[in-house]
Amino acid sequence: MIPVLAFGMSTPMAGQQEMNGNDRNAMEERDADERHDAPHIDRMPAQGLHASDLMDKKIHSRTDDEEVGEINDLVIDQDGRIIAVVIGTGDVLGMGEKDIAIAWDRIDRTTEGDEVKLYIDMDEDTLKEAPEYERD
Repeated sequence: MIPVLAFGMSTPMAGQQEMNGNDRNAMEERDADERHDAPHIDRMPAQGLHASDLMDKKIHSRTDDEEVGEINDLVIDQDGRIIAVVIGTGDVLGMGEKDIAIAWDRIDRTTEGDEVKLYIDMDEDTLKEAPEYERD
């Protein structure tokens, strides 16, 4: 008996469904995600951001929508995950700014049109009392 696949037949056998190009691409992407060994990606993952989209982004207080600082830096762990954002806050006429590191999971993101807006559940007074982040 000769296997049917040896002849390159693409007709599905009983119990199989034929995949269209989109299904095949989705399956390949899922397989690459599971392997974590894909050599490249060709587009932004769903709900992803570029680091450049975060730099200098204003942070707002959830309670009153007031701007309380802006992102000066990102803290990334050894696995490449953002674990905190360094927020410059308390700036008065270019003087007195201090950096505070806020855990990434404490930052809420919303989208208004094409614009991403970032919120924290802290006001400016709370941030003034927070310990200053010191870069090693």
